Amino acid sequence: MDTKAASGTKKKFVRKVAPSKAPGRVLKKQLRNMERLLKNKDTLKDLPTEVVTETEKKIADVKKKIEALSPQAKPAAQSTTTAVPAQKNSKTDGGNSTTKGGIKATELRRAGRKIVAFKKQHPNHATSEIESKELVELELDLMYIKNYPKGQDYIPIYTESIEEAQVKARAEIRENTRKALESGELKRSTGAGKSEEKTESAIGKHPASNWSDGEEDEEEDERENKKQKTE
Repeated sequence: MDTKAASGTKKKFVRKVAPSKAPGRVLKKQLRNMERLLKNKDTLKDLPTEVVTETEKKIADVKKKIEALSPQAKPAAQSTTTAVPAQKNSKTDGGNSTTKGGIKATELRRAGRKIVAFKKQHPNHATSEIESKELVELELDLMYIKNYPKGQDYIPIYTESIEEAQVKARAEIRENTRKALESGELKRSTGAGKSEEKTESAIGKHPASNWSDGEEDEEEDERENKKQKTE
């Protein structure tokens, strides 16, 4: 009787879930957006002094939170960034098709997800001056990718491990894209009224359920880098 009772009992299935790294990624996104906001001279001159001061305080707080979450991550990050430039340069010299067709397509999807994720995380972006400015910068990244000059080797918008000359060229192209948007030469990805509909058309109709906290973006980048190594 005891053996029957023992055999009849079922073990309860317990699913093991890995600890989430989302908080760190979200904080890094917020830090990049705020720093980009303050680095933009055209946007900075329109911001009140109180908003600038508040943003600087937020940047300091976010940096402390990031350091608290990953106190030993800096050496690993430095070793990673030093290894990337040689890989990028070797592909840029003769692999323009891989660079444009692979990295550009990946970044286009990533830019779309960033916009969708930002709107999902900041439902009051339309009424918040800081959040609306951050959204404009994200949309500018999207337009940079979509309207990148034809015939030129694509410079990734989300990669910091590139040569100084490429950094300057990227900033110049991004600024030219901004001016084209302001002059009406390019149509914005979003605007007053049907902002959601225009955003969907600009990013390839990404569903709201397709947004991520950055983990998918990093996995895609890693797959793209591995692909370039094999080629």
